[in-house]
Amino acid sequence: MIKTEQLKQNLSLIDIQSETSLETKDRTKLIEQYNLTNEFLDYADDENERARLEFDEDHQIWLVVYYVQNEIKSAASKSTRPVAIIIKDDQLFLFTNKYTHYVKDYLMNANAHFQGEIEDRLWALIFYAFDRISDDYSDTINEINNHRNRIQNHIEKRRTSYKQIISLANLQDSMIYISTAINNDYSVIKQIDIIANSKAETVDLTDKTKERLHDSAVEIEQLKDESDLSSDVIDRVSNTSNNILDNQMNNTMKILTIYTIVLSVPTIISGFYGMNMALPIADKKWSWVFSIVITIALIIFVLWDLHRRNSL
Repeated sequence: MIKTEQLKQNLSLIDIQSETSLETKDRTKLIEQYNLTNEFLDYADDENERARLEFDEDHQIWLVVYYVQNEIKSAASKSTRPVAIIIKDDQLFLFTNKYTHYVKDYLMNANAHFQGEIEDRLWALIFYAFDRISDDYSDTINEINNHRNRIQNHIEKRRTSYKQIISLANLQDSMIYISTAINNDYSVIKQIDIIANSKAETVDLTDKTKERLHDSAVEIEQLKDESDLSSDVIDRVSNTSNNILDNQMNNTMKILTIYTIVLSVPTIISGFYGMNMALPIADKKWSWVFSIVITIALIIFVLWDLHRRNSL
């Protein structure tokens, strides 16, 4: 579905929203009416496309593939997905699906935010959207850190459970997606920054927009460090949890082994005196007291020997 939104300075936002992939009729219209290339449309339509920056010199078209968070939270869907933005002349093409269509709101909010004439308004809108996307990532990382802290508090109180182990695994999965997306987005922004500040004038930005781009680069670089730190801490907490579980298992096996050794002593003594054979003092009335004394003495000796070997 293709919709056109009017932006300031006679610019246009062409909103291409798909359920999952680009429809054939939309692809045909974009090629025939808007003169977009089939190659760029393939990039924009690929839900597994890596974050990238491309320039078609023959058609003077810019393509930016940028990773954003999935708006629909479910276990069956990826937590991050790519959106594609194409700049051609005075038109900004936004390719989204039902998971990422909220990015359009960021661009429209940016259009309302910037007052007056801006020579490179389309790029300014994109950098504004980048900042909002970075804010979303930051909020998610904070939520993950809070969740991790709650799990860590339970672990410190020796309340590790199967549910917490699964929660830690889910946090690790989420951070893998987020860290990968942030690293890829960081590469795209650095590419734009390098090109914008090079002598080649393929991206002609004003000083004000270059400053916005620089701020976006700094913000996502900080976000990259934050996500790496969060991933590292989650991995350490997960390793600590595994070590605690292993230690608990070892303690349990140790206790069971001690009980087995101690409880085997009465069985051995009573087994001897239960045999149909002549044994010392077996015919005495107080022989059962003697067997109990021997049993207790052997149990004490076993416990003392385990304590001596630091096994108790």
